[in-house]
Amino acid sequence: MTTSTKGYEFGPFRIDMERYLLLRDDESIPLSPKVFETLLYLVEHRGQVGKKDEIISGVWPDTFVEEGNLAQNIFLLRKALGEEKNEHRYIVTIPGVGYRFVAPVKEYVSETPKIETDSGKPVGSIAVLPFKNLAGDEDDNDRFLGPGLADALIMRLSSIRHVKVRPTSAVLQYARLKQDPLAIGRDLNVDALLDGVYLREADKVRVSVQLVSVKDGITLWAAKFDEKLTDIFAIQDSISEQVVRALALQLSGDEQRQIKHNYTYNPEAFQLFIKGRYYWNQRTAEGLKRALDCAQQAIAMDPTYAPAYVGLADSYNLLGAQHNVLHPRESFPRARAAAERALEIDGRLAEAYVSLAFIKCVFEWDWPAAEESYLKAIELKPNYPTAHHWYGELLTTLARFEEAYVELQKAQEFDPLSLAINVDLAASYYYSRQYDRSERQLLNLLELNPNFIRAHVILGKVYEQKGDYEKALLRLEQAAEFSGDDPVTTSALAHALASSGEAHEARKRLAQLQSIASQRYVSACHIACIHIALGQNDLAYKWLATALDNRDIELVFLKVNPQLDPLRGDSRFEELVRSVSLALA
Repeated sequence: MTTSTKGYEFGPFRIDMERYLLLRDDESIPLSPKVFETLLYLVEHRGQVGKKDEIISGVWPDTFVEEGNLAQNIFLLRKALGEEKNEHRYIVTIPGVGYRFVAPVKEYVSETPKIETDSGKPVGSIAVLPFKNLAGDEDDNDRFLGPGLADALIMRLSSIRHVKVRPTSAVLQYARLKQDPLAIGRDLNVDALLDGVYLREADKVRVSVQLVSVKDGITLWAAKFDEKLTDIFAIQDSISEQVVRALALQLSGDEQRQIKHNYTYNPEAFQLFIKGRYYWNQRTAEGLKRALDCAQQAIAMDPTYAPAYVGLADSYNLLGAQHNVLHPRESFPRARAAAERALEIDGRLAEAYVSLAFIKCVFEWDWPAAEESYLKAIELKPNYPTAHHWYGELLTTLARFEEAYVELQKAQEFDPLSLAINVDLAASYYYSRQYDRSERQLLNLLELNPNFIRAHVILGKVYEQKGDYEKALLRLEQAAEFSGDDPVTTSALAHALASSGEAHEARKRLAQLQSIASQRYVSACHIACIHIALGQNDLAYKWLATALDNRDIELVFLKVNPQLDPLRGDSRFEELVRSVSLALA
């Protein structure tokens, strides 16, 4: 299979669009990506007067740059083309207006083979590994530069609809391992692997990168870059664009925009952003606090850096939801403000729509609006696993289980090794009362990571609902020990103790939770569930009223939580359901 590539010839020069090169007598003339794009714009609009603002919009779409950047690019182009002072055979300046390319240009078309997998199909999946530091010794900045380069490329390439790109969370575990890249590619179940190394020297960075077929180890494309550290964005531009050409992908206009889009040209803001993403992907309470701090610093450096606002929003989201570090009324309004600011800057940023949808679901309880935002994000970036993941959770809370399984399984396809996605699929089975199916999913997951606390917690809940209290208590006691008596784990253990008839031990755990609540946020809904298991429904309703006042995120599971089943049919419970449904008004 072949694909056609258009190119241009003028004088002794040739523009090779396949390799993104300017050639003179088959010798490559080094140009940075933006200088090359400036030349390409002029050639494609040859004979016309290119106004300065039009050229800037074409070369730097959706980004504000000074007019001096264009003047510098023109200077470098004239130097590369060998133009003498005041002798402009190729580029003529139109004073006060812009530039015109005046040399005769001939177009040509070359046929190049399209890269295919062993089945004869085009490459359909790719993983970008964290770039490795050749120097070995790393300071704090270098520690994050390699994963950050990979993350930036993943964010760009994942906007391509026809290629599945493994998310950053899937590849971070390979940041330091000296492991066979092809073995990693097989672990990640991808057709191709983008692997790179870098060497940082003073204010310069040298990067070597290659795209390798996982099937046979053949290098599909390779390149080297030597740029100032402040031009790290040019390296990202060039790598992403050349990978697209190497895979012979036909992109839509929106995909082309995303591939070329830089959200900041401030290298310090970028360094802080990638550092924050590194910590956020750890999904620990301490990591999220660090991610929050990095996002705030990045925004201070560049107040128009949209992804940094997403980082801020998602840090607040998970500090409020996953770890209950912050009170919902403290975390989610801040998250919403950050997500909305990101969308003010870029109304097509899929990640921001996902952040906003999460808030609408778990805090505002506006499920139609949450679903609309998730669908908008999926329309913009169908390959974004978090969109499918969190949308699947929303569908679970609405008891639309078959739809939830579809979305969560799509998320699995994009990120098959994700612990969070796999455990939430098991949780969806639990909420739909498919306990055997949930058990199988969790046992398979614990084979991958025996220390994953959340999987132990849900498995303990599954055994409790099946009436196997011995297994339930064993799982939950281990999880409580591993987690350092985390409130979520302690709540699950207390509930199982009460359900199994060990009321005295359950009350001890309940007292422990109430002590913890004086120091940090503890879900009132979890405490209510323990009282239900103890047969104290009146106390349970008091705690559920507190949960309603707190906008406790556990209330989104009112329809499906098995621990609330003893209250169903009670008029007080039905009134609670109506209160949550009307909470937005």
